[in-house]
Amino acid sequence: MNKFWRRLHFLSTVVAGLFIFFASVTGCILAVEPWLLSQNAVSGQHKSDLTLTAFQEKLSVEFLEVFSFEKDAYGNIKVEGIGNEKEGTLFVNAETGKVLDAPKKLSTIFDLSRDLHRSLFLKTPGRIIVGLASLALVFLVISGIGLHIKRAGGLKAIYKSIKILELKRDGHAQLSRLFVIPIVIIAVSGTYLSVIRFAPKPANETITAKGNEFPLNKLLMSEVKKVTLPVVEEDPLTIEMADKLLHYDKASEKLIKIEVVPISEQMRALNFSLHTGEGLKSWAVVLFLTSLVMVFLSFTGFQMVGQKWKQKKHKAIIADDVDTIILVGSETGHTWRFADALEEAYQKLNIKVSAVGLENFPRIIGKKTLLVLTSTYGDGDAPENAQDVLAQLDAKISGAELVQYSVLGFGSKEYPAFCAFAEELRNELARFRHTQEITPYMTVDNQSVVQFIDWVRALNKSQKTNLTVNPTKLHPVRKKGLDSFKILEKKEQGDTFLLRIGHSDKLKIQSGDLLGVYPPDENIERYYSIASISPTELILLIKRTGLCSNFLGNLPLGYSFEAYLKRNPTFYFPTDNSPVLMIANGTGVAPFLGMQSTRSTLYWGGKNRIDSELFRCYISDNNCHLVFSREETSAYVQDLLEKNETAVAHLLGNQGTIMICGSLTMLKGVLARLEDVTTKHQLPSVDVLKKQGRILIDCY
Repeated sequence: MNKFWRRLHFLSTVVAGLFIFFASVTGCILAVEPWLLSQNAVSGQHKSDLTLTAFQEKLSVEFLEVFSFEKDAYGNIKVEGIGNEKEGTLFVNAETGKVLDAPKKLSTIFDLSRDLHRSLFLKTPGRIIVGLASLALVFLVISGIGLHIKRAGGLKAIYKSIKILELKRDGHAQLSRLFVIPIVIIAVSGTYLSVIRFAPKPANETITAKGNEFPLNKLLMSEVKKVTLPVVEEDPLTIEMADKLLHYDKASEKLIKIEVVPISEQMRALNFSLHTGEGLKSWAVVLFLTSLVMVFLSFTGFQMVGQKWKQKKHKAIIADDVDTIILVGSETGHTWRFADALEEAYQKLNIKVSAVGLENFPRIIGKKTLLVLTSTYGDGDAPENAQDVLAQLDAKISGAELVQYSVLGFGSKEYPAFCAFAEELRNELARFRHTQEITPYMTVDNQSVVQFIDWVRALNKSQKTNLTVNPTKLHPVRKKGLDSFKILEKKEQGDTFLLRIGHSDKLKIQSGDLLGVYPPDENIERYYSIASISPTELILLIKRTGLCSNFLGNLPLGYSFEAYLKRNPTFYFPTDNSPVLMIANGTGVAPFLGMQSTRSTLYWGGKNRIDSELFRCYISDNNCHLVFSREETSAYVQDLLEKNETAVAHLLGNQGTIMICGSLTMLKGVLARLEDVTTKHQLPSVDVLKKQGRILIDCY
């Protein structure tokens, strides 16, 4: 099914993308027209109780003869007749019947845009093409919804926030999701209008009128669209309404017959209003914004289609003498960037290497080294070019003598099935007797260059090589417009330090956000969890482990440095009134220093009691539990969960939230203990709680 949605979306974009782009551009222009016409209205609004008879009496004072009059979508009333001073098509005041100046004619740009929008200036053939493009847009919307559901990991998570890591991919997903309803309306109404134009028009159904039905003197102007008066006495007086035509004998004012407008024609009128915004000023604004979004979606869609075609430059077949094969699984093409840089690093060492997509996974013979770089799609599914890999794995490697392998997963931790396919592929490779894992399974979160280079280092260690990846190949570019941060307070304890930092109140920082800092002469940022303690102050708690942490640790008091704020809404303190349990070890307590609340409880684990002195002044003694692994009474945060099992179960049973921040080792132990608690107390599993947003994780 995943493959079906992708293919349908891709094919619809290729076939009709250009026409949809032109329709979207002209749609932006045409969406302005209803708003201008509503501003250009001259008739004024009549009272809701104004009757047709009363309005005709007003016209009789201003006109010698009236042939017909009608009301447009903007309240203008046009009269065909001979006035006391003018004749022809005249606009009149709705309340007084007096003749007014005609509305000002709008720019010809609207007429040109309308012709291009409806028929591409090709008349009937053009209308057919535009109709097919509208139908393709329907398929794009349907397949796009299917892709959104898979990406989010299920229907319930479809409106979960999307981190904008890349504008053309994530912006495309975010905006299409936000505007899906108006896009559906535009697509369906456009398709309907195209179909109905070429379909035979059904005749009106005639109904015998009853004598007391629709008395002429009771009809309201608000119900009437058009009135045609008889030219000769024998002709009827015809009144057109939204769903019927009424025919009266002019002399006796008796209803002669009723013609019912077919449902298809009523639907045509409704779809026309929805598609054009005619008479609907507020909806016209929505159409304008949606058309702008569709221009963006068309442009970014073309970019992603081009990116997929560009991927075809990679080899499909590898030479027999290649010993190291880089296998790439990619949904959007980003993983190829890392694979290309890795392949180049091998080539610099004159090692025979070849990178191919997982769809071109070769049959392995003899001894080979497989380096698998793969993303995960949606709820743990394989990326587009790796759909059949697991099913074919046995046939691909069972005939090999020895397969050394390493799997690196790419994904985003904001999704519940983070790198699930990569992990499944790694586990499948491990079950063969003649396979050997050369580095531990690792992951890359949100295209982190740092995590990728960490894996390359592990590869160097296991393979006794000296691979050097060129960071410029991974496109690490320093962000522009960095903000200034000033060190107001600095405390150190061993290899850990705390910084209280001042910043502009315009940043609107929340505890749980991240601070992106560039080390000197590097374009690869490091992220640090933030505790916001005032509108202009934040806290960082950092352990000296590398270049950037040492850079910050060596800055003197009063010094300012540049960095940028990275929002992290998936790790904000819950805004409802439910209880919150915050679990951390080491410097993972940092964001929780700004989240203290009467409904929160903190479990923290460190090595020694003195380690907590750095931040004790920022935490409350109430509902705070600290444990130390190297004191006389040795314990870990997992032990606190076991000790307070009943309280933890009670919190979860009362719709509470658990927030976890710290090391991955700690996380593994905490989740295992939480699984024991939920099982014992018949609560939802840890996986379910994570999907519900009741277990929030920010670990490293």
